[in-house]
Parts: sequence; structure tokens; C-alpha cells
Amino acid sequence: MEFNLAPINIFDFDGTLTTETWPKFWVWVKKFGYSGEQRNNDLENALAEYRKTHSGNELETFFGFFNDLLATNSQSITYAELMEGEEYINYNPGIDDFIKNSSVKNYIVSGGLKEFLQNLKISKYFDGIYGTPVQHNEDGIISGIGEVMTDDKKIWAICDILRRNNRKENDCSNVYYVGDGYSDADAMRFVHNNGGKAILVHQPNKDDFYYHHNQTIYETLNVTGIIDFYCVADYRDCSMLSNILLRKKKILNF
Repeated sequence: MEFNLAPINIFDFDGTLTTETWPKFWVWVKKFGYSGEQRNNDLENALAEYRKTHSGNELETFFGFFNDLLATNSQSITYAELMEGEEYINYNPGIDDFIKNSSVKNYIVSGGLKEFLQNLKISKYFDGIYGTPVQHNEDGIISGIGEVMTDDKKIWAICDILRRNNRKENDCSNVYYVGDGYSDADAMRFVHNNGGKAILVHQPNKDDFYYHHNQTIYETLNVTGIIDFYCVADYRDCSMLSNILLRKKKILNF
């Protein structure tokens, strides 16, 4: 029945399309003496100190920390500075060819900075990108971070995608959501419970700490019954993930 409607793929970004969960749009924090290319103790310690005096969940305080770096220092960043982070992105294997050659409508729904994602070279191959917006000053320069795309707001984004595709707001038939962690749980649950498929992906290295971390995520979410597929984040032709997203009936047991 689900094949009666045109297919839609919705992807998280960091850790799903890329090899790392650390977002590369923070590279500009070098202006404040931090290294934003990857997760590190200096940033983690600064975040921990920030959270002692600021309320909100982990995602809200995460973005609040970086927003306040700009606000308290009366600083701004250009789009050139924002996009410096692109050179540090490593995409999962096969993603370029998969997206370029896809005849399916593909979307990104991420907690990351929307304007960063929209200006990536790969962005032109997506039909829409949702994320946390930046704020601009009167000169059009980035001066802050807007309303955070929290986990529950991802559902709003999915509903908007459905509306744009002339569907009812809860009709996820033939909609596949691909994510890599707890922050995708609400979106996965919504898609799965409304007729779509939830796909949890992981990196291939079983010796990596995050492989075991991801296994724990899978085991926790799988208990709730919302995970339809669990596989390596490999988008190359004939990989399990590619076959799933291409709706190969043999793989989907149809």
C-alpha cells in the first residue's frame, strides 16, 4: 500500500550523512580561542561551566553557549566564516552519488544551523532543508542564533514536508526517516507510527567507542518498536541502506 504514494526520504545530517556527530558549523569559534573542528575538552569544559548558570535542555544550552559567545562579545560572523566548516566535513561513503542520482524527493531535518546546511555544495540536491536559523544584524551579518530546532520541533518540520507534498500532516506512507541517535527518536516515532519507516544508522568501525554507544541507542529505541531498520551508514550502490532507500522489495520483504 505504501508504494501508492510518491516516496520521500528525510535525513538527519551530522552522523547520518556525515561520519561524525560533531557539527562542523562551529569552526568560527576560533575567533574566541576555541577549536571547533572537532569535539574537544576545552569546549566540553566551557559548555559544562555555561550549563551551571543557564537553564534549558542539553540542545538549548548547547546553542545558547555559542549564541552568547557572539552576544556577550558584541561580535558577528560573515557567511564566509560560517562556511569555513565545510572543508572539515567527511560524508559517509556513496552519499554524493546517491543524492545526485536520486529520483526521490530528499530532505534534511537537522538541529544544526539551517543557513550552514543550505549553503553546502551538496545542498542543491535536496528538495528542502530544515534546521536552527541564524539571526542577522542590520548589515546582514550573522549576529546570533534563532529558535533552536529541538527534537520535538523536527516533527513540525516533517509535517511541513508532508503538506508541501500535498499530504495530510500525519500521512507518512512511503516516507523514510534516517537518523543516528537519541535526538532522532521523536521524529522516528512519528514517522513509524504514521505509516512510514524509521532507519537508524551507525558507523562501520566496531572498535570505535561510538559504535558501542550507537548499539546502546539502538537497543533502547528498539524496545519501543519504532526502529524498522538498523544498518551501516553506507549509501553506495547495492549497500543495505541504499537498497532500503530505493525501496527494493526483496530487502523490504514485500
